[in-house]
Amino acid sequence: PLHQQHLADRLTPDIVQLGKPVEAPRYSIVIPLYRNLDYLRFQLGAFAIDPVMAETEIIFVLDSPEQRAELVHFLSGLHQLYRLPLTILIMSANFGYAAANNAAGAVARGQFLLLLNSDVVPESAGWLPKLAAPLLKQKKVVASGARLLFDDQSLQHAGMRFTRDAGGHWLNLHYHKGAPRDFAPALQTRAVPAVTGAALLVRREAFLKVGGFTEDYIIGDYEDSDLCLKLRQLGGEIFYCPEAVLFHFERKSINRHAGYRRSVAGLYNRWLAGQRWNDAMLDLVARFDVPANEVEA
Repeated sequence: PLHQQHLADRLTPDIVQLGKPVEAPRYSIVIPLYRNLDYLRFQLGAFAIDPVMAETEIIFVLDSPEQRAELVHFLSGLHQLYRLPLTILIMSANFGYAAANNAAGAVARGQFLLLLNSDVVPESAGWLPKLAAPLLKQKKVVASGARLLFDDQSLQHAGMRFTRDAGGHWLNLHYHKGAPRDFAPALQTRAVPAVTGAALLVRREAFLKVGGFTEDYIIGDYEDSDLCLKLRQLGGEIFYCPEAVLFHFERKSINRHAGYRRSVAGLYNRWLAGQRWNDAMLDLVARFDVPANEVEA
Protein backbone atom coordinates (compact mmCIF):
# COMPACT_ATOMS: atom_id res chain seq x y z
CA PRO A 1 0.00 0.00 0.00
CA LEU A 2 2.82 2.43 0.73
CA HIS A 3 4.36 1.70 -2.66
CA GLN A 4 1.04 2.29 -4.42
CA GLN A 5 0.55 5.54 -2.51
CA HIS A 6 4.02 6.68 -3.58
CA LEU A 7 3.33 5.85 -7.24
CA ALA A 8 0.11 7.87 -7.09
CA ASP A 9 2.16 11.00 -6.36
CA ARG A 10 3.94 10.89 -9.74
CA LEU A 11 4.17 14.03 -11.82
CA THR A 12 4.78 14.13 -15.58
CA PRO A 13 8.54 13.76 -16.16
CA ASP A 14 10.51 16.77 -17.34
CA ILE A 15 12.18 16.32 -20.73
CA VAL A 16 15.58 17.72 -21.72
CA GLN A 17 16.52 17.29 -25.38
CA LEU A 18 20.16 17.42 -26.45
CA GLY A 19 20.52 17.77 -30.21
CA LYS A 20 17.95 17.26 -32.95
CA PRO A 21 15.97 14.04 -32.42
CA VAL A 22 16.48 11.20 -34.90
CA GLU A 23 13.72 11.26 -37.52
CA ALA A 24 11.59 8.10 -37.69
CA PRO A 25 13.91 5.93 -35.54
CA ARG A 26 13.79 2.19 -36.01
CA TYR A 27 15.02 1.55 -32.48
CA SER A 28 14.51 3.36 -29.18
CA ILE A 29 17.04 2.59 -26.44
CA VAL A 30 15.68 3.20 -22.93
CA ILE A 31 18.28 3.48 -20.15
CA PRO A 32 17.06 4.06 -16.57
CA LEU A 33 19.52 5.80 -14.25
CA TYR A 34 19.60 5.67 -10.49
CA ARG A 35 22.64 7.39 -8.91
CA ASN A 36 25.24 5.33 -10.77
CA LEU A 37 26.60 7.29 -13.75
CA ASP A 38 29.95 5.50 -13.81
CA TYR A 39 29.50 3.57 -17.07
CA LEU A 40 27.82 6.21 -19.24
CA ARG A 41 31.01 7.44 -20.89
CA PHE A 42 31.87 3.86 -21.90
CA GLN A 43 28.32 3.05 -23.00
CA LEU A 44 27.97 6.18 -25.13
CA GLY A 45 31.49 5.73 -26.48
CA ALA A 46 30.46 2.30 -27.76
CA PHE A 47 27.28 3.77 -29.25
CA ALA A 48 29.25 6.53 -30.98
CA ILE A 49 31.26 4.12 -33.16
CA ASP A 50 28.16 2.18 -34.22
CA PRO A 51 26.51 3.36 -37.49
CA VAL A 52 23.17 1.85 -36.37
CA MET A 53 22.83 4.69 -33.86
CA ALA A 54 22.00 7.00 -36.80
CA GLU A 55 18.55 5.33 -36.82
CA THR A 56 18.29 4.94 -33.07
CA GLU A 57 16.62 7.12 -30.45
CA ILE A 58 18.48 7.20 -27.10
CA ILE A 59 16.40 7.96 -24.00
CA PHE A 60 17.82 8.24 -20.49
CA VAL A 61 15.41 8.21 -17.54
CA LEU A 62 16.74 9.76 -14.33
CA ASP A 63 15.12 8.16 -11.28
CA SER A 64 17.23 10.18 -8.84
CA PRO A 65 16.13 13.75 -9.71
CA GLU A 66 18.55 15.27 -7.20
CA GLN A 67 21.23 14.48 -9.84
CA ARG A 68 19.53 16.53 -12.56
CA ALA A 69 22.17 19.25 -12.89
CA GLU A 70 25.02 16.73 -12.71
CA LEU A 71 23.52 14.44 -15.35
CA VAL A 72 22.53 17.18 -17.80
CA HIS A 73 26.00 18.71 -17.55
CA PHE A 74 27.68 15.33 -18.01
CA LEU A 75 25.54 14.22 -20.95
CA SER A 76 25.82 17.65 -22.59
CA GLY A 77 29.57 17.15 -22.71
CA LEU A 78 29.24 13.66 -24.19
CA HIS A 79 26.69 14.95 -26.70
CA GLN A 80 29.12 17.64 -27.87
CA LEU A 81 31.88 15.04 -28.12
CA TYR A 82 29.94 12.35 -29.99
CA ARG A 83 27.12 14.37 -31.64
CA LEU A 84 24.56 11.74 -30.65
CA PRO A 85 21.07 13.18 -30.03
CA LEU A 86 20.01 12.36 -26.46
CA THR A 87 16.68 12.62 -24.69
CA ILE A 88 16.62 12.86 -20.89
CA LEU A 89 13.45 12.19 -18.90
CA ILE A 90 13.66 13.38 -15.30
CA MET A 91 11.24 11.69 -12.93
CA SER A 92 9.75 13.81 -10.14
CA ALA A 93 11.02 11.27 -7.56
CA ASN A 94 12.37 7.73 -7.42
CA PHE A 95 9.43 5.55 -8.50
CA GLY A 96 11.45 2.48 -9.43
CA TYR A 97 12.73 0.61 -12.45
CA ALA A 98 9.33 -0.29 -13.90
CA ALA A 99 7.91 3.23 -13.73
CA ALA A 100 11.06 4.69 -15.28
CA ASN A 101 10.94 2.33 -18.26
CA ASN A 102 7.20 2.86 -18.71
CA ALA A 103 7.65 6.63 -18.76
CA ALA A 104 10.18 6.30 -21.57
CA GLY A 105 8.08 3.73 -23.42
CA ALA A 106 5.22 6.21 -23.50
CA VAL A 107 7.29 8.78 -25.44
CA ALA A 108 9.55 6.46 -27.47
CA ARG A 109 9.01 6.46 -31.24
CA GLY A 110 10.93 3.42 -32.44
CA GLN A 111 9.41 0.25 -33.82
CA PHE A 112 11.53 -1.68 -31.32
CA LEU A 113 12.31 -0.79 -27.70
CA LEU A 114 15.66 -1.82 -26.27
CA LEU A 115 15.46 -1.85 -22.48
CA LEU A 116 19.08 -1.46 -21.40
CA ASN A 117 20.76 -1.14 -18.03
CA SER A 118 23.20 1.71 -17.53
CA ASP A 119 25.94 -0.79 -16.59
CA VAL A 120 25.74 -2.68 -19.91
CA VAL A 121 28.35 -1.89 -22.57
CA PRO A 122 28.38 -3.39 -26.10
CA GLU A 123 31.49 -5.33 -27.07
CA SER A 124 31.46 -4.06 -30.66
CA ALA A 125 29.32 -2.27 -33.25
CA GLY A 126 26.45 -3.96 -35.09
CA TRP A 127 24.96 -5.79 -32.10
CA LEU A 128 21.49 -4.21 -32.25
CA PRO A 129 20.40 -5.57 -35.67
CA LYS A 130 21.65 -8.99 -34.55
CA LEU A 131 19.44 -8.75 -31.48
CA ALA A 132 16.49 -7.74 -33.68
CA ALA A 133 17.00 -10.55 -36.22
CA PRO A 134 14.56 -13.08 -34.67
CA LEU A 135 11.85 -10.40 -34.43
CA LEU A 136 12.36 -9.46 -38.07
CA LYS A 137 12.26 -13.09 -39.21
CA GLN A 138 9.22 -14.23 -37.24
CA LYS A 139 6.24 -12.07 -36.35
CA LYS A 140 5.41 -14.32 -33.39
CA VAL A 141 8.74 -13.45 -31.73
CA VAL A 142 8.05 -10.32 -29.67
CA ALA A 143 11.21 -10.07 -27.54
CA SER A 144 14.83 -11.15 -27.52
CA GLY A 145 17.79 -11.09 -25.16
CA ALA A 146 21.53 -10.78 -25.68
CA ARG A 147 24.54 -12.81 -24.63
CA LEU A 148 25.81 -10.91 -21.61
CA LEU A 149 29.29 -11.31 -20.18
CA PHE A 150 30.87 -10.53 -16.83
CA ASP A 151 34.02 -8.43 -16.92
CA ASP A 152 36.10 -11.65 -16.76
CA GLN A 153 34.34 -12.70 -20.00
CA SER A 154 32.41 -15.54 -18.40
CA LEU A 155 28.70 -15.83 -19.20
CA GLN A 156 26.28 -13.76 -17.17
CA HIS A 157 23.17 -14.39 -19.29
CA ALA A 158 22.23 -16.78 -22.08
CA GLY A 159 18.49 -16.68 -21.56
CA MET A 160 16.47 -17.13 -18.38
CA ARG A 161 14.48 -20.00 -16.94
CA PHE A 162 12.41 -20.67 -13.83
CA THR A 163 13.00 -23.11 -10.99
CA ARG A 164 12.06 -23.60 -7.34
CA ASP A 165 14.45 -23.39 -4.40
CA ALA A 166 14.49 -25.86 -1.51
CA GLY A 167 11.63 -23.97 0.13
CA GLY A 168 9.43 -24.15 -2.96
CA HIS A 169 9.87 -20.48 -3.92
CA TRP A 170 10.20 -19.55 -7.59
CA LEU A 171 13.56 -18.22 -8.79
CA ASN A 172 14.84 -16.76 -12.06
CA LEU A 173 18.02 -18.51 -13.23
CA HIS A 174 20.28 -17.55 -16.13
CA TYR A 175 21.31 -20.37 -18.45
CA HIS A 176 25.01 -21.31 -18.26
CA LYS A 177 25.91 -18.49 -15.85
CA GLY A 178 29.64 -18.56 -15.09
CA ALA A 179 30.54 -20.78 -18.05
CA PRO A 180 33.15 -19.63 -20.62
CA ARG A 181 31.85 -17.03 -23.09
CA ASP A 182 32.08 -19.48 -26.00
CA PHE A 183 30.47 -22.43 -24.21
CA ALA A 184 28.86 -24.31 -27.11
CA PRO A 185 25.27 -24.53 -25.76
CA ALA A 186 25.30 -20.76 -25.21
CA LEU A 187 26.08 -20.11 -28.88
CA GLN A 188 22.71 -21.37 -30.15
CA THR A 189 19.96 -18.95 -31.14
CA ARG A 190 16.87 -20.44 -29.55
CA ALA A 191 13.56 -19.90 -27.82
CA VAL A 192 13.85 -19.50 -24.05
CA PRO A 193 11.28 -19.05 -21.26
CA ALA A 194 12.39 -15.46 -20.60
CA VAL A 195 15.30 -13.01 -20.90
CA THR A 196 16.80 -10.48 -18.56
CA GLY A 197 15.73 -6.84 -18.60
CA ALA A 198 19.38 -5.78 -18.60
CA ALA A 199 19.32 -5.91 -22.43
CA LEU A 200 15.83 -6.79 -23.65
CA LEU A 201 14.57 -5.91 -27.11
CA VAL A 202 10.78 -5.87 -27.48
CA ARG A 203 8.33 -4.74 -30.12
CA ARG A 204 7.08 -1.38 -28.85
CA GLU A 205 3.52 -2.22 -29.87
CA ALA A 206 3.62 -5.42 -27.80
CA PHE A 207 5.21 -3.62 -24.84
CA LEU A 208 2.40 -1.06 -24.81
CA LYS A 209 -0.28 -3.70 -25.38
CA VAL A 210 0.64 -5.55 -22.18
CA GLY A 211 0.84 -2.28 -20.25
CA GLY A 212 4.63 -2.17 -20.10
CA PHE A 213 6.30 -3.29 -16.91
CA THR A 214 4.13 -4.22 -13.95
CA GLU A 215 4.75 -1.51 -11.36
CA ASP A 216 3.82 -3.24 -8.11
CA TYR A 217 7.17 -4.96 -7.63
CA ILE A 218 9.40 -3.00 -5.25
CA ILE A 219 12.52 -1.12 -6.42
CA GLY A 220 13.73 -3.35 -9.27
CA ASP A 221 13.43 -7.12 -9.30
CA TYR A 222 11.27 -9.68 -11.17
CA GLU A 223 9.84 -7.03 -13.53
CA ASP A 224 11.70 -8.52 -16.49
CA SER A 225 10.43 -12.07 -16.04
CA ASP A 226 6.96 -10.69 -15.35
CA LEU A 227 7.08 -8.77 -18.65
CA CYS A 228 8.17 -11.88 -20.55
CA LEU A 229 5.34 -13.88 -19.01
CA LYS A 230 2.83 -11.18 -19.96
CA LEU A 231 4.13 -11.22 -23.53
CA ARG A 232 3.84 -15.01 -23.61
CA GLN A 233 0.30 -14.80 -22.23
CA LEU A 234 -0.66 -12.94 -25.42
CA GLY A 235 0.91 -15.63 -27.58
CA GLY A 236 4.35 -14.10 -28.09
CA GLU A 237 7.64 -16.00 -28.24
CA ILE A 238 10.94 -15.04 -26.58
CA PHE A 239 14.36 -15.69 -28.14
CA TYR A 240 17.98 -15.62 -26.98
CA CYS A 241 20.49 -14.18 -29.49
CA PRO A 242 24.14 -15.11 -28.82
CA GLU A 243 25.37 -13.02 -31.75
CA ALA A 244 24.58 -9.83 -29.79
CA VAL A 245 27.37 -9.61 -27.19
CA LEU A 246 27.51 -7.03 -24.40
CA PHE A 247 29.28 -6.74 -21.05
CA HIS A 248 27.11 -6.41 -17.95
CA PHE A 249 28.67 -5.04 -14.79
CA GLU A 250 25.85 -6.60 -12.83
CA ARG A 251 23.69 -4.85 -10.20
CA LYS A 252 25.90 -1.80 -9.82
CA SER A 253 22.95 0.57 -9.45
CA ILE A 254 20.69 -1.44 -7.18
CA ASN A 255 23.63 -2.02 -4.84
CA ARG A 256 23.57 1.72 -4.15
CA HIS A 257 20.01 1.45 -2.86
CA ALA A 258 20.73 0.61 0.79
CA GLY A 259 17.04 0.12 1.50
CA TYR A 260 16.87 -2.87 -0.85
CA ARG A 261 19.68 -4.72 0.89
CA ARG A 262 18.22 -4.15 4.35
CA SER A 263 14.56 -4.80 3.63
CA VAL A 264 12.21 -7.63 2.69
CA ALA A 265 11.55 -6.08 -0.74
CA GLY A 266 13.34 -8.88 -2.57
CA LEU A 267 11.43 -11.54 -0.66
CA TYR A 268 8.16 -9.75 -1.34
CA ASN A 269 8.90 -9.57 -5.07
CA ARG A 270 9.68 -13.29 -5.18
CA TRP A 271 6.45 -14.08 -3.36
CA LEU A 272 4.40 -11.80 -5.64
CA ALA A 273 5.86 -13.32 -8.82
CA GLY A 274 5.11 -16.81 -7.53
CA GLN A 275 1.53 -15.93 -6.65
CA ARG A 276 0.91 -14.32 -10.02
CA TRP A 277 2.66 -16.72 -12.39
CA ASN A 278 2.84 -20.12 -10.69
CA ASP A 279 0.87 -22.00 -13.36
CA ALA A 280 2.65 -20.29 -16.25
CA MET A 281 6.08 -21.09 -14.77
CA LEU A 282 5.09 -24.70 -14.19
CA ASP A 283 4.10 -24.94 -17.86
CA LEU A 284 7.41 -23.44 -19.01
CA VAL A 285 9.41 -25.79 -16.78
CA ALA A 286 7.64 -28.70 -18.49
CA ARG A 287 8.27 -27.25 -21.97
CA PHE A 288 11.94 -26.32 -21.62
CA ASP A 289 14.58 -28.85 -20.61
CA VAL A 290 17.08 -28.12 -17.84
CA PRO A 291 20.62 -27.95 -19.35
CA ALA A 292 22.65 -31.07 -18.60
CA ASN A 293 25.50 -28.98 -17.15
CA GLU A 294 23.27 -27.26 -14.60
CA VAL A 295 22.05 -28.64 -11.29
CA GLU A 296 18.63 -27.70 -10.00
CA ALA A 297 18.48 -25.54 -6.86
